[in-house]
Amino acid sequence: MLVSSFSYLENLRKYFRGVAFFVTLFTSLLQADLECSGDSHVSAVAETNSITQTSLRATPTPLIVACYNVENYLTMPRWINGRFRTSAGKPETQKQAIATILATLHPDIIGLMEIGDLRQVHDLERHLHHVGLDYPYSEYLQGWDKERHLLLLSRFPLVERHSQAMIPLLVNGKTEHSPRGIIDVTLEPKPNVRLRLIALHFKSKIPVPDYDQAAFRAAEAHYLKSYVQRIMREDPKTYLLVMGDCNDTKNSKPLFTLLGNSKKPGLLQALDLRDDRKESWTQYWKEADEYSRIDYMMVNTRLAPFIIHEHSGIARPASWREASDHCPLFSEILFQQNASLELPPALSE
Repeated sequence: MLVSSFSYLENLRKYFRGVAFFVTLFTSLLQADLECSGDSHVSAVAETNSITQTSLRATPTPLIVACYNVENYLTMPRWINGRFRTSAGKPETQKQAIATILATLHPDIIGLMEIGDLRQVHDLERHLHHVGLDYPYSEYLQGWDKERHLLLLSRFPLVERHSQAMIPLLVNGKTEHSPRGIIDVTLEPKPNVRLRLIALHFKSKIPVPDYDQAAFRAAEAHYLKSYVQRIMREDPKTYLLVMGDCNDTKNSKPLFTLLGNSKKPGLLQALDLRDDRKESWTQYWKEADEYSRIDYMMVNTRLAPFIIHEHSGIARPASWREASDHCPLFSEILFQQNASLELPPALSE
């Protein structure tokens, strides 16, 4: 009986030892499977992240171009706090308002009208720096007008410069000169893609005794049309954007000269830019109590397909009048992966 009991216990011990073995084996196999599954998951995540990162790197970055008449950013006679001063700079509050408005757009390139001498340029750059806007490349142009000049600021190097400072014009049989000339530069915002930019500021509507101011702007437009024709004739593949203050409405002779009409389109087309209320005026002329569209961004047919219209417009925050009598225009350009990467040939001087 005792032997039988020992035999029973021995068999029972062997049984539980066998159960423990299989439990250990099953646990080991399960853990190995989980580890393998975990490695596979990590690998899949890593691969997905790699694909995502590659996709992000391959996504083209939009280019934002702005155009802004900053209204007498210079030293001149002014009324300051109810007192007339024979020589005063643009008030500090107006300078800060300009910088704040541009900071909301965060443009890569800015074309500016009515900037003063180089001291004013550096002053503007300081104000822009304070709101996080830095532009290492620039083109500053002084034309016939000794006070109001053109300025272009860019995040990208200027690979070509063809600006025209002194442009002779025939106005009513008399030779005159374009007050501001035209800035003409070529940038390379991405490898092997070049964008040519022209910034301008036509003669104002303020009457002068020497000539008809309307005829003067017509002569400026005629010159610009011929200039654009030469650019496109030399290289039809040029991506061209023309921007600035034309000091005339769309139904005027200068704009007709540049844009043509539905029956006979010109080489340029004006972007249909509007503010958040779908209004298109760009300037308020206080003396005439007149709101009008006199600032434009115009592109050639080569560049037109790359304009992102839903992200382009007229910036009109509540504080716009504190900065200038104009509102800035902005346009987003997105060169897709299938865009032609051919470089235009160097233009002759």
